[in-house]
Amino acid sequence: MANLFFSGVQFVVAIIAAAIVAYLSVWLFDKATRNLDEWNELRKGNLAVGVVLGATIIGVGIVLRPALAPLGLNLDAAPVDAVAYRILLHGVQVLVGIVLAVVSLGLSLWLFTRLTGSIDEWAEIGRGNVAIAAVLAGVILATALITSTTLDAVLALIVG
Repeated sequence: MANLFFSGVQFVVAIIAAAIVAYLSVWLFDKATRNLDEWNELRKGNLAVGVVLGATIIGVGIVLRPALAPLGLNLDAAPVDAVAYRILLHGVQVLVGIVLAVVSLGLSLWLFTRLTGSIDEWAEIGRGNVAIAAVLAGVILATALITSTTLDAVLALIVG
């Protein structure tokens, strides 16, 4: 019965973490693109901005998926300090995942936009260029898929 309760708690924590991380990823993206007011563009119905921000949220979710995997605890047999340690370790995993997601997606976008020097992607997105937004969304999602594998390996080292 205790395991069922703990699983329910993990489920609620995952939902709350997902909402916070989605907001945090959009907020950080907004801070990183100084020449583009994402919230204002969204209010105006700029689909290109919506595509990139949606891909960012999905990308961060993909990267964090390994970190938010439910903990396997035998609450009936484990001492309280062992359970507390596992929960703390899970929190560290989520923090590592958030940092890795933000850094990897930000670095990937920065590098990609430098490699395509003749196009100012952010100005194009500000003008509503959905084609450019789709390309950047692809960069974000590809980076997230590759990075999530790396995060899985890093988390295995932490838990190890």
